[in-house]
Amino acid sequence: MKLDIIIRIHDGQNIHGKGKPRYIDIPKKDLIIGCMTSLINSANFAKSAEINFVILNDRCTEDCIKKIHDIFTYSKHPYQLVDLKIPGFNHSAFKQFEYCKNSTADLVYSVEDDYLHCTEAIPEMISSFNFLKLQYNLKKELCVFPFDNPEDYVPNQIYPGRVFRTLRRHWREGIWTTFTMMTTPKIFQDNWELFERLSLKYKPFAPGEDPETLVDESNTIGKIWENDVIRVNPIPSLALHVQFEDQRDPFINHLQWWNKYTKINTFEINYE
Repeated sequence: MKLDIIIRIHDGQNIHGKGKPRYIDIPKKDLIIGCMTSLINSANFAKSAEINFVILNDRCTEDCIKKIHDIFTYSKHPYQLVDLKIPGFNHSAFKQFEYCKNSTADLVYSVEDDYLHCTEAIPEMISSFNFLKLQYNLKKELCVFPFDNPEDYVPNQIYPGRVFRTLRRHWREGIWTTFTMMTTPKIFQDNWELFERLSLKYKPFAPGEDPETLVDESNTIGKIWENDVIRVNPIPSLALHVQFEDQRDPFINHLQWWNKYTKINTFEINYE
């Protein structure tokens, strides 16, 4: 199984929230390094996968980039760091989706820089991807979103989806992802117009703005998960979205995760 992990990084201001603190309130550079370390640890634990990292750098500081090079010395898998020529959220999102579309791997993982992964995340996402398709004889393609988002349980937002079971946990069907998802390059190829529109036209909602004019996940790639591709997320989460209080998973101690998964796990790295 070949997997390309495409991650975009920016250690400047968050385009969401206008200075609103994250529920782990640390400098963005430190958040990136911690989340990237957790991702490296998890990828190292994926024994049977051939993994390649592509890191898209959107104007990160030199110190941040140096630390990324440092932590990748502990990675079992190769990485490529690409300095983007055009700055900004929209261009980096476009390039991320474009890399996914052009990948020749079996699976691609488009992931943002504020997702904190447990050690089991990458190997379990890969194995569950294959297990679910075979065990349940699914007739559609599959997309894995690694986060059991508490916003999906708001009463007027609940999607009446199925619940599947693999060897280690349950998986819930839904119609929402952020720009983070594991699926096949074919999904990006077949639905490129929607991915392109989302990346280039997306902007956060502002008070007083007409919601009908906004371009976001719900009116672009959400249509894919609703109609053409089965989107599942694990219960409990395999990764946490370290954003605002609304995104904090109430059933996982995020500080324990941070202390456990943001340290280089040399035991797992040397398991072979």
